[in-house]
Amino acid sequence: MGILVRDIEEAQAHFIRAFGLKPWDLGIVEMPGVKAVMFPLSGCAIELLQPTVGPEAPVGGDLARRLEKYGEGVCRLGIWVDNLNQEVKRLKAKGFPIVGTGEYGKIGEEMGARMAFIHPKGTHGVLIELDEEK
Repeated sequence: MGILVRDIEEAQAHFIRAFGLKPWDLGIVEMPGVKAVMFPLSGCAIELLQPTVGPEAPVGGDLARRLEKYGEGVCRLGIWVDNLNQEVKRLKAKGFPIVGTGEYGKIGEEMGARMAFIHPKGTHGVLIELDEEK
């Protein structure tokens, strides 16, 4: 689950203090347009996301626009799939708007994952991230 925040250092400290969570060994990772930190949690994870670019940026601008429009909060739900290409094809056939595919940054190198996104307009306001292990 991805949670959009204005200040990742402050939010990370809050999650550690309030819930006793420990971030992955990588800590806060800077990727194009965003800083992220992951907290493993019983077979899933909470990811805090802070845009590092403005709303006009091609990478990360979507998060900046969402933060500007709606404020902090849940913005993304990630789901592991067995075959990303097959799942994207199936969802497109059902009319879901797929907005992008690509490779993760540094976290992806560690995790070995590929991803695609379903636009929030097709999922009641939440960006769905489909992840496949390489």
